Amino acid sequence: MRISDNMKYTVLQQGVNKVQQQLNKLQTELSTEKTVNTPSDDPIKFATSVAYDAELSASSQFSTNLQQLSTLSSMYGTCFDSMSSQLTDLISQANNFGTMDQGLQESASEVVKGIIEQLVTVANTKLGDTYIFGGQQAGSAPFQLNNDYSVTNTTNVTAEDAMNIDIGKSETSQYGISGRAAFYGSSKIAYGSVGNTYTGDIYSNTSSFAYVIDATNNTINVGGTNMTLTSGVYTGSGLAKEIGSQLGTGYSVAFDSTTRKFVISNDTGSDVTFRWSTSNSASTLGFNNVDTVVAAGATEKSDLDTGRKSFLIKINTSGGTTGALASRAQYSYSIDGGATYTTVGVVSTGGADGTGDITITTGSNDTIYVNNAALTLAQGTYTGATLATQIKNVLDPLNTGSYSVNYDDSTRKFSIVNNTGGVVVFNWSNTGSTAAGVLGFDNVDSVVSNGATDTSDYDAGMFIDGSGVANATNNRIKLSFSTGTTDALTTKDTFQIKDLSLFDLLTNFKNAFDAGDTTWVSKNSQYLDDAQALITKSASVVAFQGSQATTLLDNYKTKDSAIQTMQSNLVGADTSQLGVELSTLMNTYQALLSTMSKVLSINILNYLK
Repeated sequence: MRISDNMKYTVLQQGVNKVQQQLNKLQTELSTEKTVNTPSDDPIKFATSVAYDAELSASSQFSTNLQQLSTLSSMYGTCFDSMSSQLTDLISQANNFGTMDQGLQESASEVVKGIIEQLVTVANTKLGDTYIFGGQQAGSAPFQLNNDYSVTNTTNVTAEDAMNIDIGKSETSQYGISGRAAFYGSSKIAYGSVGNTYTGDIYSNTSSFAYVIDATNNTINVGGTNMTLTSGVYTGSGLAKEIGSQLGTGYSVAFDSTTRKFVISNDTGSDVTFRWSTSNSASTLGFNNVDTVVAAGATEKSDLDTGRKSFLIKINTSGGTTGALASRAQYSYSIDGGATYTTVGVVSTGGADGTGDITITTGSNDTIYVNNAALTLAQGTYTGATLATQIKNVLDPLNTGSYSVNYDDSTRKFSIVNNTGGVVVFNWSNTGSTAAGVLGFDNVDSVVSNGATDTSDYDAGMFIDGSGVANATNNRIKLSFSTGTTDALTTKDTFQIKDLSLFDLLTNFKNAFDAGDTTWVSKNSQYLDDAQALITKSASVVAFQGSQATTLLDNYKTKDSAIQTMQSNLVGADTSQLGVELSTLMNTYQALLSTMSKVLSINILNYLK
């Protein structure tokens, strides 16, 4: 069989094309350093390699976020160091203020103004275009210095939390710390205004702020069905537990003590609608009046800080803080920032006064439960000592000595000693134990063995709204005035119970320094330790975030290295070997092209003949 020149050329061309394809494949493998670059190379290896790439890509994004968090942590650390230094300077000025002459006191006032200005500058620190204390409103300055050296937090109350970032699959972390958390405490303090003529002491059970559930705020509507919370007095964590109990299986509920927000996790496996528009507990739990659909596995978090409430007190009628009730000062309180006030009556000493101001009212706050049996106190107005006697008479009507009850004027607390010879349970958690609050007992049962004592958990006496029971208005907060002073209250005197604020504290110091008032300098100084503790706590939070970021970054680097090794073993190319193969194949390719050129020349000559 005769092989034509045309057929020879075709065979050569096919060989050249095949070698060219092999060259292209080798060049691709060299450039990517992978032996598998398309599904056709090896479908299983290609799919596995793509999965590795996706893992590395996600890891890269998480690492970028963590690097930003690490950078932020360093910036926060610098800010808190500056804040601590400024506060230390203030402490020095306050401690020495009483020994300063007028000129030095005036200089100290200027120092405090400088501290306030510096603190506002620190609070408005930026990283790029981001205000690091701006929370979820980080595009604008969160704090504004006013002409009177007061400071306004301009961040919307719904945007006060720090932002969250993704640091892993289904894992988020707080992105720094918000200005609200850094400059305001989550515990309350009680203090008077610098301009007050009254310089005596005031007392408040500020650490006993509680959530009171009753018929007005006890429902959560879930998918059209009302869940009813049990009436009672709760801590944040206690109320979270009660919410979880009523929602039942498929939910978990937590209370964030830093932000004072409730977090409800939907673990039911399907979407759930919380109808806050028809839930009378929405405001108490910090939710806007807007219905929300929570997907399976997602969470519902309070929109607002549930413990933000403050109490403003102003004296309406001048008078003493002790003695006959008719001669005492009268006051009003406000829970809306001073927009409206409610008149209470005479100021209270917590029952530590000879005239007495603890009022027991029939059917309101007159019952205690002991071993599940109700005991009723007689209606009347008592001093602490006389009420202790009344309690003793009710517990031990035959005067057998089975109980002894005392009231401590200095602590404003009752102590009940069990001498019955057996164990006694005071059922303070019983909703019918209405005297618990006025006696200063938490709604937690006390199991008291023979010879042991049950002592009030907080100050006894009436609540800040004049009530004898804890309610949703007073949130279990009390206010008592000193019995050991002759100072009188006047109509211009004002007091506050509110969250600790570094800015308010500094403004109070500035006003006290301006007035040259050593008494108020001293009174404000008692909160400097709390302020330092707040700074230390915030610094610890961001230091932990930075440490966590560094650890996770190292983990991702280790993990990425392992994935890259596995990917290299799976599809990695031996570039040295590929280089040799490419050189050899290139020579073959050049030879084929030369041969093909000669065949093509012969074909042309034959054609010309």
